[in-house]
Amino acid sequence: MNLKELSLLNFRNYTSSSFSFEPNSIHILCGKNAQGKTNLIEAVYYLSHLRSFRTNQMNSLIQTDKDYFRMEAQIENHGQNQDLAVIVSQQKKHLFLYKNPVNRYSDFVGVLNAVLFCPDDLMLFHQSPKNRRHFIDMELIKLSHTYTKTLSHFQKILRYRNKLLKQEKIDDALLSIYTDQIIKDECIIMKQRSLFISQLMDRASQFYPFFSDKKEVIDARYCTFVSDFSFDALKQVYDSHLEKDKRYHQTNMGIHKDDIQFLLNGIPIAECASQGQKRSFLLALKLGLVQIIKEKTQQYPILLLDDVFSELDSNRKAQLIQHLPKDMQIFITTTEPVDTAWFTARSVHCYNVDQGQIQEVPL
Repeated sequence: MNLKELSLLNFRNYTSSSFSFEPNSIHILCGKNAQGKTNLIEAVYYLSHLRSFRTNQMNSLIQTDKDYFRMEAQIENHGQNQDLAVIVSQQKKHLFLYKNPVNRYSDFVGVLNAVLFCPDDLMLFHQSPKNRRHFIDMELIKLSHTYTKTLSHFQKILRYRNKLLKQEKIDDALLSIYTDQIIKDECIIMKQRSLFISQLMDRASQFYPFFSDKKEVIDARYCTFVSDFSFDALKQVYDSHLEKDKRYHQTNMGIHKDDIQFLLNGIPIAECASQGQKRSFLLALKLGLVQIIKEKTQQYPILLLDDVFSELDSNRKAQLIQHLPKDMQIFITTTEPVDTAWFTARSVHCYNVDQGQIQEVPL
């Protein structure tokens, strides 16, 4: 997958800008802080996920004194060109594929498949379980329509069940129907989450040694409320907690309480790892994710690396570049000087970013 053209209107510090990018190349965005480097890859991420990785406030993405922003892109997807567009105004998103309106977010998310590494991702290891579930869910949503449909249905039925549990007089027959529907959805979701985490760590473990001189082992544990993902096993647990659910007027267990525990040498990484180890773990995790996407979709996603060189020595920087797939389009932001020796036999384009203006410069 490649981003060939990108146009931004009223987005962050890009008033009206258009860019063209070479397929299967590394694009390095250089410049001082607050010049627009991260804004550019934020736009690419937004086209992939329909959300920013920096803020939940859509209005903050729109330039001051403007009512909307628009982003348009042409991507190469399995050898075919596709036109995408997003217009955001008054807290509403208007989506277009091939210039035709798209009504469902699920039909748009992942058409442009992008994987991001940014320094704030390190908080993944310390944040609440909700954030780690979201990390897994967002990637599975892009890879599996079954997962997307099942998760959406589960969330809807969970709301119905919780609403019913809050009523003064509970219809037990209806409650049983909702519970059975939830369990059927959970069986599918749990199996896919468990398999995905296993596959992700298998791929990530292959990359981690390149970022660590020590013989360390990385792993992840899927933490859920049963070990057997069968309908009967889940039914038994729900039956045993029925009175507690009624007493507290909510569904007290389920996949909406799941967590993913990331481990370094068998110890939760949040408890034992240095910042450098966490950064290495996260880089391996993202490259493992890239590999899974390639296996499942038969093409690499676009890789976005924001400030990835920070805290890496020259040897680690060179190793990182060497282990990035050669037929993948990559965007890297940096405030540091770039050494041409890192990019042996790679197609590389370097740009200077200054106050929202981008100019290609020779390496």
